[in-house]
Parts: sequence; C-alpha cells; structure tokens
Amino acid sequence: MKRLTFVLLAAALVLAGIVWVRAARLTSLQPAVAAETAAEPVPDPEGAIERYAGAIRIPTISHERVEDTDSAAFRALHDYLAASFPQMHETLDREVVGGLSLLFTWTGSDAQADPVVLMGHQDVVPVIPGTEDEWTHPPFSGVVADGFVWGRGTIDDKSSVLAILEAVEWLITEGFHPRRTVYLAFGHDEEVGGVRGARAISELLEARGAEPYAMVLDEGGAVARGMVPGIEAPVALVGIAEKGYVNVELTVEAPGGHSSAPPAHTSIGILARAITRMEDDPFPAEIGGTPRLMWRFLAPEMGTVARVGMANLWLFGPVVKRILLANPSSAAMLRTTTAVTIVEGGVKSNVLPIRARAVVNHRIRPGETIETVLERDRRVIDDPQVQAEILGGEGVNPSPVSDPFGPAFTLLARTIRELDPADGTVVAPYLVTGGTDAKYYAGRSPAVFRFLPAELEPDALGRIHGTDERTPVEGYLDSVRFFRRLLKNLDALP
Repeated sequence: MKRLTFVLLAAALVLAGIVWVRAARLTSLQPAVAAETAAEPVPDPEGAIERYAGAIRIPTISHERVEDTDSAAFRALHDYLAASFPQMHETLDREVVGGLSLLFTWTGSDAQADPVVLMGHQDVVPVIPGTEDEWTHPPFSGVVADGFVWGRGTIDDKSSVLAILEAVEWLITEGFHPRRTVYLAFGHDEEVGGVRGARAISELLEARGAEPYAMVLDEGGAVARGMVPGIEAPVALVGIAEKGYVNVELTVEAPGGHSSAPPAHTSIGILARAITRMEDDPFPAEIGGTPRLMWRFLAPEMGTVARVGMANLWLFGPVVKRILLANPSSAAMLRTTTAVTIVEGGVKSNVLPIRARAVVNHRIRPGETIETVLERDRRVIDDPQVQAEILGGEGVNPSPVSDPFGPAFTLLARTIRELDPADGTVVAPYLVTGGTDAKYYAGRSPAVFRFLPAELEPDALGRIHGTDERTPVEGYLDSVRFFRRLLKNLDALP
C-alpha cells in the first residue's frame, strides 16, 4: 500500500512538473514596440469625423434582389467621396467595377514589389421595417453624440472605407509615396455575397497579373477590451481565416387531405423531427486549427491558471472545450454551426400540408467542406421522407488559413501595437465566423487578413445589423491612424 501511495505521489509530482514546465516555456509572441513609436494624432479630427458621418447619411442599402438596388445612392456616395478627398482622387487612378464598386490604384515606386490590397464595402443592410423608432438617433442621420457616430454602416463597414481614404489623403498631403502598389477595393454588394463587386474586382486584378499580393486586408476582426478572461489589456483579434457557408434546404412531400383524419405525422411533423435531430446532434467541436493558434498567442498574456490550462491542452483540453462551448461566440469557432432560419408549410388550419420546407444555414469550419456538411446532414436526419439539398446549388468552402508567424502578420501586429504602446494591446489570430469579401482573394496571397482597429463595445455584436449601430469617435480616429501607419510600414515588408 505504501509503495502504491509513493508511486502515485511520484507520478503526480512528475505530472505537475511537466505541466508547470510547459506553462513556463509559453513565451510571448507579441512584437516589441518602443514608446516613441506611438502613431501620430489625426491632424483634423473634427473634419475626419464629419466626413465619416456624412457618408453614413447616404443610404447605400443592399437588397437581395439586384433590381431593388438604389444605384443613385451609391453614385451619390461616389460623388461625396470625390468631394471629401480631392487629393486622393487626383493622385490615384479610379475605376468603377461591376457597375457600382470602386477600385483605386496607387502605383508604387518599385514595380517588382508585390502589391497590397486594402478592402472595405460601401453597402449596408436594411433597417428592419417597424424598428426605426427604436433607434436612439435615426438610422441614416449620421449623428455625432455622446462620443459616438450613430447610424447604419458605422461598424459594418463604412468605417473601413472612410478610414482608408482619410489615411491616404493624409499621407498625400505629407508627400508620401508608397514603394509597392496599393489597391483600394470597395465593393458595393458584400452584404449579398459580393459577386458583382469584390469578386469582379479580384478577377479584374487577376486578369491584369497583379497577384500575388504581399498582403490583403479586409474587415472582420476588431479590438476587444475586457472580453477575454484573464487579459485586462485590449485584445486585437486578426482574422487569418473565415468560415465557409452553405444553405441546405429540407423538404417533405406528403398526401394532403382534411385535418379531421390526419396521419401519424404530417409533413410539418416529419420536418420538425428532422430539425430536432440536427439541433440535438451538432457538429463535433475541436480546439485544433485556428482556435489553437489563437490561444497560443493569448495564453502567455494570461494569468497563471489560464496559462497552465492553455499550455497543456493535452491534459485540460476537455475542460477548456466545455468552457468555450458555453458561449455561442466562442463555440462558433470550434465547430461547423447549424442554424434553422426559415420554416414554411401549410396554407389553412383544417388542410393537411402537402409540402413543408426549411432552410438550414451552416457556417463551415476549416477542415469541413460543403460536401461533407451535406453528407452529415443526411446521415443525422436519417429519414428517406426528408430531402436535403443545397439551396441554389452553391455555397462557399472555408478559406485557407494565413500564416500568423509570417512577416506580414508580424508587421500587422506591430502596427496595431504602435497605435498606443502604453496600452499593451495583445494581438492574436482568430477564425472569422461570418463571411467577408476577402474570400475572393483566397489562394492569391499567403497573407489574407481581416481586421479593423476600432474598439468594440461588449454589446457590439447585437448592434451589427441590429438597432443603434454606432462607433466610438476615438475608435474611428484610431482606424485612420492605423491605416496611415500601416501604409508607411508596408514599405519594409519583404
């Protein structure tokens, strides 16, 4: 008995030693920045904010039906940008692509240097009818109040477009000229897939032989403060990959008839059972891949307990996974998600429904494909009465994963940390669970990133596409400072 106790104690000590050594070896991956590298303040902050607010007042709304697009609103935005940023429009080459998208070319001094693409989109989602009165300020008023700019598109995504243009205008007034060519690509239909905008721009540049790109940067990541347990400093999450997506249509056909003599299960009942099976059997969750990379960057900046856990996922992985799965946002990074978004069936209360239909939206984690998702859906439903097919016959597979240890990511991280070195911002890669126009540059650069350095409020996810969308004034000015510094730093990229 004593020998067994001794063996168990020795094993525990060895295990504890391994755990602590691994935690101690978890070194920081944050690039060092000196205090004197802090980015300069925006020279005309009031003017910059007013130019930004003015763009919010133009309702460039994307609709599912192309014929519903208000082209005049987009052309009004184009005219507004030309008037607001005259030197940029005089210096850069401007093209209209796909009818309403904008492509600017800032030709660099070194024709051999790989170019860069900075992206954003002009379009915004509609305001849900009937909710207009729930806004603190009208959704297209562009009001500046209480330290915020209010209105649809302030987060998603006119902040990117205006901040990039503001930074370029600022650099031109200083006499700066880039070493490598810079493309500014502003699509007009990102909210409905980006086919006529971002994809058309990407294909145009490909036809001209512009690629490969040294870096592609789009929206998708942001700065979070107080949202990552164990880290008090701001955390800048840079998307190095994004999920794919596919809509799966479920349909059930059944005989009709009078409701007074119903079968055991109507078409709606059969469909409901299939939906329940899918929701009760979610896709498997994994901490590997991009989530593991994210925690590798975050863990060294955390407290002792978190460091130990993240450095020893081989031991504590199940506990960590359980914690992450308890939050829908972090859970979405670990698995392919399943969301039933549309259900239709029946026409009258006393008539048996002949057809029932549902649409299931999947956001596909890297490692899965459209085909594997559809195959699993059919296997989980396991009912020949339910037909599962890809809606519209199309979807998008997950993007490739960009290298968070390469020179482009390191330069991007250094630029972020230079905004305010005293803040100690922690930069980490992560998986974008939504979709961006950056998907059209997949495979055309080893460094496709998704980030805008505006600090998000804790409830920002509810405001994006929701009521009271707004951006902090200081957050927008930080975005301008970031793009200015990035454009200058890019000259040092190999």
